[in-house]
Amino acid sequence: MANSIIEKIHAIEEEAQKKIAALRSEAVSEIAKSISQKKAELAELEAEYLKLTGKDLKGQKPQGGRKRLSSEEKGKLVNTVTEIIRAAQDGIGMGDIVKQAGESVSAVRSAVKQVKGLKSTGAKASTLYFVK
Repeated sequence: MANSIIEKIHAIEEEAQKKIAALRSEAVSEIAKSISQKKAELAELEAEYLKLTGKDLKGQKPQGGRKRLSSEEKGKLVNTVTEIIRAAQDGIGMGDIVKQAGESVSAVRSAVKQVKGLKSTGAKASTLYFVK
């Protein structure tokens, strides 16, 4: 009889340990998920702060020069610019293309040169671009 009671106690302890382990792993996964969400939110806020002030959170200007696009990114940018110009049936200026593409003026300018079937009217700042 004493043996069966001890066995029951061990069975209950094992069951409790399994439940504790399951709850612990669930809590760890929830905390990890929360941490990753907060990191993403922090990165967004830091980028917004950098854009507004021109400085990082430590008060220093960011290091590095201009961003260089890979050949893949250049191809995607050419496609994006082509679609932007096609969507503007009355023509579109360089400034508007740059705003919609979200890249630097020099990158967009080189992408515009690669667009096939491009027509332009006007001169200098008043140039409007069309696709045939």
